[in-house]
Amino acid sequence: MQETKINFLQAVHTANTVVALLHLLLLLVPSKTKATESSTMSRPGCPDNCGGIPIPYPFGFYDRPNCYLSDAFKISCNATTYSGKSTFTPYWLGRQVLDISLSLGEARLSTPISSQCYNTTTKINDYSRWKWNLTSLPYRFNHEKNKIVVIGCSTLAYVQYSINQNTYWGACGSWCYRSETLTNGSCSGIGCSQTVIPKGTNYILFSFEEKYNNSRIYNFSQCGYAMVMEADTFTFKSDYITTDDALERENLPIVIDWFIDNTTCNNAWANESSYACKSKNSECVDSISGLGYFCNCSRGYQGNPYLEGAGGCQVNNHAPTPGNVTIPKEDIAALVLLAGNKKRRIHANSTWQ
Repeated sequence: MQETKINFLQAVHTANTVVALLHLLLLLVPSKTKATESSTMSRPGCPDNCGGIPIPYPFGFYDRPNCYLSDAFKISCNATTYSGKSTFTPYWLGRQVLDISLSLGEARLSTPISSQCYNTTTKINDYSRWKWNLTSLPYRFNHEKNKIVVIGCSTLAYVQYSINQNTYWGACGSWCYRSETLTNGSCSGIGCSQTVIPKGTNYILFSFEEKYNNSRIYNFSQCGYAMVMEADTFTFKSDYITTDDALERENLPIVIDWFIDNTTCNNAWANESSYACKSKNSECVDSISGLGYFCNCSRGYQGNPYLEGAGGCQVNNHAPTPGNVTIPKEDIAALVLLAGNKKRRIHANSTWQ
């Protein structure tokens, strides 16, 4: 009797597993429905790129008032002419735009670099200090992807933060006594050090401790540096210490979180006239860095959630959607066996996006 009960329970478990797997397979079958995809992410009649960098709405060129949502999203497209050939570069917040992500609510810009350099002629330090004040704007420094990085062999940088109108101070330093101690790829205190950015930071000011400088090591290193930058894209090089302009030649990125307004999705929905997610196939997303929201296309759609009609979110031809499928008996048997032996692996590796 006990054995019969166990076999029955196993059969029920197997049947439930097959049903669950069949549901999963049905979800993963591509739909045969065709749909048009928007060829541009800008507003109709507006330029959609600058120098090959896409400029999606709510961003737009500063000289086209109808092309951006508000002054906070004005982009300048600057022309540089050399030997009769012009190149165009987008700028936002005074920095070069590397890319803009609608789905993440992020923009990657070239990061400014603060420096402290020993002047061998005047015998004093020359400073270039960076301050970025975002307190009156709908932007914050991304606290998950950025880090504060200090580079130098006798460098102590002070960092002033602002979070929700409260001011905080921090410090980060790096040291070394000869170039032979430097290790490429290492940023753990010898020639390079890094620390995190607090969540919600919208103001950063760097300054340097004057008594730590390069006056005793200028023969192999004249400068120390401090910056905020995207951590995953940075690899320390000893040239940053031994070659004065090596770091400035790099176009190192910083990630800025942008959002529509200092409010939550729940509050934004209540005001239909100012609600920015205009596409009927869009949804609201609360910012991870603090108060504020941005828009995404709903699952299975792609396009610009800030635009209505054909320019907005359309069916994604490449996304899996519900459909019908015929599964041979031998494949069902294989699925049951797989579910019995590697059930956890199926759940860990199966995703639906």
